[in-house]
Amino acid sequence: MQSLDEIKRRIRSIQTTSKITGAMKLVATAKMKKVMNQFKKVNIFCQDFYNIIEELVQNVSPSTKNKNQTKGNLWILICSSLGLCGAFNINICKYLISKMQPSDKVIVIGRKGYAYLKSRDFGERIIEHVDFSDNVLDYFEVLPLSEEIITYFNNHEYDAVHLVYTKFVNSLTFTPTSIQLLPFDSSLFKHEDKPKGLKVNVDLNEQNKEIEYEPSKMDILKSSLSIFVTTSLYTAIYESRICENGSRRNAMETATDNARELIDELTLEFNEARQQNITQEINEIVAGADGSTL
Repeated sequence: MQSLDEIKRRIRSIQTTSKITGAMKLVATAKMKKVMNQFKKVNIFCQDFYNIIEELVQNVSPSTKNKNQTKGNLWILICSSLGLCGAFNINICKYLISKMQPSDKVIVIGRKGYAYLKSRDFGERIIEHVDFSDNVLDYFEVLPLSEEIITYFNNHEYDAVHLVYTKFVNSLTFTPTSIQLLPFDSSLFKHEDKPKGLKVNVDLNEQNKEIEYEPSKMDILKSSLSIFVTTSLYTAIYESRICENGSRRNAMETATDNARELIDELTLEFNEARQQNITQEINEIVAGADGSTL
């Protein structure tokens, strides 16, 4: 059995740790609420823009698909740059690895995903690593990356471009998911497959009015390609940040609860050890008193 001093030191150390994890839980909760408020604002634009893209895709068959599909796919992985968020990064990285083929390449957003893939011998397949600020993300910060992705695709360097991110289901459930950015995938515009926040709330044909496009629908679709990719990336990054802070909050809450349970166990062990010491001292005193009366 440990000595009383050793148990005291362990209790004090765990109490300090529980205070830190408790504070981190509060910080993660505050950040999650802040990101969710920002995400709601992003949705206002996303909903209207996706309505327009849906209308164009349904009526146009864009010839953006590569003819010879032998060059592999390009994957855009969204992870976090900070740790202490449970299995958030591991889950999304394992999901990506399960999807990738030998000829596929990946662009990683976030330091943790980059470190994980390199440690699993995927470093040669990473063509770029991007790390955005943890503060409020500006739309135009994502624009250079989206232009680069479009250039890769237009130059026929890859057959398709897929975006891998973590989808927010509720405060306890976060699901790794992927969508095909290029070429356009019609399933992206279905309610059940569309990323959270990109739901169609307005039917452009609800008044049965024919919409005239100038220039043609194809020209508008091509000119909107950059906005489409940027918007998809921007929204997915925000949704992933919600999941990241939610995972961190849950991890810190679990750590705090475990610390409290461990403190209770050590306190019980401390009391038992102290009681044994007291009992032993009383027995020694009684035995000494009995010996002195003989």
